[in-house]
Amino acid sequence: MSGVYAEGRPVRRLKTVEDNDHVAVSEGRIRIRIGAVIFMFTLVIAIVRMAEVSLLSASNKTLYSGGDGGVFRADIVDRNGELLASTLESFDLYIGRKEMWDPYESARRLADVFPGIDIVELAERLEGGRGQILVRRGLTPSEKRSVFDLGLPGVVFQAEPRRVYPQGHLASHIVGFSDVDMKGLAGAERAFEVLLTEPNAPSLALSIDLRVQNAVSRELQASIDKFQANTGAAIIMNMKTGEILALASLPNFDPNSPDTALPQNLYNHASMSTYELGSVFKPISMAMALEAGVTDLEELFPVHKPLKVRDKFIRDDHPSNIPMAMPEILAESSNRGTAIMAMRVGGEGQQAFLRKLGLMDRVPIELTESAAPQVQREWQDITTVTVSYGHGISVTPLALTAAVSSLLNGGEYVTPTLRKEDSVTQSSRRRVISAETSQTLRDLMRYVATDGTGRNARVKGYAIMGKTGTADKPSGNGYDERRLVSSFIAGFPYEDPTYTVFVTLDEPKAIEGTYGYATAGWNAAPTVGNIIERVGPMLGVKRYAGEPPLSPFSNSEPVR
Repeated sequence: MSGVYAEGRPVRRLKTVEDNDHVAVSEGRIRIRIGAVIFMFTLVIAIVRMAEVSLLSASNKTLYSGGDGGVFRADIVDRNGELLASTLESFDLYIGRKEMWDPYESARRLADVFPGIDIVELAERLEGGRGQILVRRGLTPSEKRSVFDLGLPGVVFQAEPRRVYPQGHLASHIVGFSDVDMKGLAGAERAFEVLLTEPNAPSLALSIDLRVQNAVSRELQASIDKFQANTGAAIIMNMKTGEILALASLPNFDPNSPDTALPQNLYNHASMSTYELGSVFKPISMAMALEAGVTDLEELFPVHKPLKVRDKFIRDDHPSNIPMAMPEILAESSNRGTAIMAMRVGGEGQQAFLRKLGLMDRVPIELTESAAPQVQREWQDITTVTVSYGHGISVTPLALTAAVSSLLNGGEYVTPTLRKEDSVTQSSRRRVISAETSQTLRDLMRYVATDGTGRNARVKGYAIMGKTGTADKPSGNGYDERRLVSSFIAGFPYEDPTYTVFVTLDEPKAIEGTYGYATAGWNAAPTVGNIIERVGPMLGVKRYAGEPPLSPFSNSEPVR
């Protein structure tokens, strides 16, 4: 009891049950306060750490459109507004070395999201690295979510712009691609670098038509497969405006991952590969002879007699036993007749004419992937002869397409372009032959397509003009007759020439139905016919219900 003394000393009071309860409650309250303080301290640390990571991520994020000082790259579209290239947000994945618990476990977990990842190699990089270690570039939003869900410590995502190509392989050599820093490396991406990177620039409209490009690519691939060719190239050009509506080079590649493509697949055969294209040069030689005034349509040439220039005999694949005039010479593709005309013009005149048609220089198209021709260092008389029928000079399919277009469009060389024509962007042009000579070439090439070596390119309801070309490939000190380059150049419609179509097949093979031949009349010509059959309606070219108009040379007996 309180205040009780025994023999002058205080006596300890005995604790009751109520006293014990009071002590326990007091101690419990103290423990709760301590726990609350610890919890709040931990929470503060967590919040600070989260803020730190958030700020770090924000500081690393790259603006890729519309931001001052950020990376901007305009979209690329076809002439109808179909998307060819655009910029999307992607993410680079980093892992902080300090925050990481177990490098090997982290690598193993990441392999669940990226099955192709090398676990051992990644683990070694994570273990030996410092700071933030780059694990993978270009994650999609879904990949980012999958990595986030792994709950790995130290993971940081850095937002980055990424160039994407929704059409994949289609038109890949035209569109090209860019590097990880979005700098154009090939195709239109490189050619129009300045236009694409102007702040807030509108979409860049190319001249190509994806519908036409798709049809051309499919028909070209079908022919490569059918005739077992090594490669192929095809072009459709508007000969009035210079616009390239389709340009295909096969095999091609996926611009979304150009680093995985075979090096040869990145090569644009339509504008970079130079070939001796053979007899598709003959219309050029005839236009040259007519412009020079050294012959006319009625003159008969002694193609039935041997022709020797220096130590070389000039031979014809389709020998004649009688003289022939210009229409028959072109229709039957006579080397001798063409050679005689070229010799009358002479080497200097021939070179000047080829230069007017752009065949002595690289094609001035926007693409950097445009090769210069291969020409003889010494232009001798035998050079004049062989060049007249497409040997002894190597040019690109694009160069030949532009040159023949000028023969059919009224006589003007129109610079090829990959930009859609509008009031601002128009191709330059210059006159190279007279309108009269151009009309004559139309009639001659129409005759080839109906009565000559181009008959297999005929399309029901369409009047096309054309010329075959088959050339032996150079080999060692001569030519290999077993390895051919076959080509067909066409223009249509005959009554209003607007489109030029050119196909080249590298080393096609004879197959069943070609009677042992691998020449252009059996492979390149029908390929062009198939292309025109598909793209004619797309381009708004009307079919004739009956027979389309013929060349004047088809309305009478062949000139003898």
